Amino acid sequence: MKVSVEIITGTFIDADVSEDTTVKELKEKIAAEVKLPVTRLILVIGDEETRRMVMEDEDDMMLRDLGVGEDSHMYLFFKHPDLVSEEEESKGGEEDDDDPMEEVSSEAESPRGNEEEDEKPKIDGEEKDQAMKDEEEDSDEKVEEDEEAKQNEKDGEAK
Repeated sequence: MKVSVEIITGTFIDADVSEDTTVKELKEKIAAEVKLPVTRLILVIGDEETRRMVMEDEDDMMLRDLGVGEDSHMYLFFKHPDLVSEEEESKGGEEDDDDPMEEVSSEAESPRGNEEEDEKPKIDGEEKDQAMKDEEEDSDEKVEEDEEAKQNEKDGEAK
């Protein structure tokens, strides 16, 4: 099946996976593409009403068990490298360090400069979900306003 993963930077990754593919296998495929370690990847699945972040303890679940099917659309976010380091330290180094992705690719991160990123407040978890919903609502309102303006223009020409 084909799934589409939208990266927060606006680029897409189309991945061909089987129904038996696990979340971890998909993350590994994506990690190779974006040149980042799997531990930095955060997947968000579901449609507008059921959108949620895939938790780390769900990495061994099959995509189909999470409701991912043919032509599903997912979002990909990145954990800050410092956050990943803190998590690894708090686990006491119990995870194997067999992750082949050691270099961090700046290309996979946002193309904006650091100055612009520093101005924006950092958000995570539920705040990201709410921010995405707010953006969608703003976009929907803008489309409605544009359509209304076009209709008013047509009405004005008809008179």
